Amino acid sequence: MAEDPVARRPVSLFYSYAHEDEVLRDELRGHLKILERRGLLSSWHDREIKPGEDWHAKIDQQLQMADLVLLLVSKDFIESDYIFGNELTVAMQRHQAGFTTVVPIIVRAIDIEPEDREALPFLALQGLPTDMKPVTSWPNRDEAWTNVAKGLRTTVKEIHEKKAAAAPRSPRRGRLPQATTFAPKPADTATDSVLADVVDSFTARMSEANQQRGGGPVDTGTLRSQAIRMIDEPDWKRVLWVDDHPEHNEAETAALSKLQIEVQTARSTSEGIKALENDQKFNLVISDWGRAWEWEAGLRLLAKVRELQPSLPVVFYHGETDAAARAARAEKLRAAGAFGEAVYPAELFTLVLSALSG
Repeated sequence: MAEDPVARRPVSLFYSYAHEDEVLRDELRGHLKILERRGLLSSWHDREIKPGEDWHAKIDQQLQMADLVLLLVSKDFIESDYIFGNELTVAMQRHQAGFTTVVPIIVRAIDIEPEDREALPFLALQGLPTDMKPVTSWPNRDEAWTNVAKGLRTTVKEIHEKKAAAAPRSPRRGRLPQATTFAPKPADTATDSVLADVVDSFTARMSEANQQRGGGPVDTGTLRSQAIRMIDEPDWKRVLWVDDHPEHNEAETAALSKLQIEVQTARSTSEGIKALENDQKFNLVISDWGRAWEWEAGLRLLAKVRELQPSLPVVFYHGETDAAARAARAEKLRAAGAFGEAVYPAELFTLVLSALSG
């Protein structure tokens, strides 16, 4: 049975934002770029209005067609007469009628009194990031955007399912269309500036982290090609990172977040095992070697992972730079069933890519 073309279309996204937050809008679009590349999402904002076009009519046209409206909420957003008198009014009316989904995203801190809530109806909607913590208040902004993108992936999926369910039934069989599937387009940073920015930002972060840990310069061409390979992976990836000092891995975590690799941290073996027992959807575990109270804590974690999920790859990220000692450690890890070990960020990402794409 042929699939209904409406159900197959990307979710149309409208950005409602104050121009003071244009940089934040661009950051979010970069984090949603993988959704766009996979044909799941098609976005629009007012900077795409061409010279000579009626900008008010164009905004209204795009709003009327939008399946999803993102409100980038900040002090300037709330103070914008145009947003409140036009974009927000139309968006909320369409949301209440079931024609679109409105999601508020708190990008900068706002001071809201209880009596103000009646004038700000979007505050009754479930928003992002988690607990409505403003994006700019996160220590690592990329992690904030990854949190937002994770929530929006769920919303986009629900919109696609709703569109598929509402599609016309087959007159021959009387059944709904089959589930929609999408394939990512081949990555092309030469013609896609947003994608190029994502890859360049990842490469810069990983290169900087590698030098900070004493690894020296990296082959940026290799890093770029590895990043594009990761972007072209068909499924979202989740990593459990067990380390009693996660703050030491912030640069690496931020770099992975650029590619929408979601990282959940745990500070101990017991915390890591609990995470694995409660959530079977991790694609990779990264562990340190030892912790203050246990020199080979990582090996104990590895043994438990093998009991729970024998095929789940485990990569060790440690600080042993002496060649002989590192070789001995690597041999011990191979014998225990580890996927590999790394000392420098560039080495780590090569292993992460291999484990996640295997």
